[in-house]
Amino acid sequence: MAKKTCEICGREGKPEDLVIHRIVPEEVAKQAGVIDLRTALLCFTCGSEIQDWYRKRVFNMIYDTLTLQFIPKLPAGIIKEYETAYKAFAAYKKAAVKL
Repeated sequence: MAKKTCEICGREGKPEDLVIHRIVPEEVAKQAGVIDLRTALLCFTCGSEIQDWYRKRVFNMIYDTLTLQFIPKLPAGIIKEYETAYKAFAAYKKAAVKL
């Protein structure tokens, strides 16, 4: 059986050792009214780490300093944050692998 590699860290594994990760979570894409099928094949370690990365870097609200209130972000803004967080995570992991 052919081995596959994690798209982030390059770790090889059997297909069953890798997960298909949706770059933008399905529920977020649905709320935005878009069909977002972008995926990446990740090892379990990178799959778990990207979820932690998202929790720390993707926010559904912004704080308005004029009204002193939190305001919900538009779905398109949230999608952009997921995409940006994924790219930053991939760059971070690839730089760490080179060390």
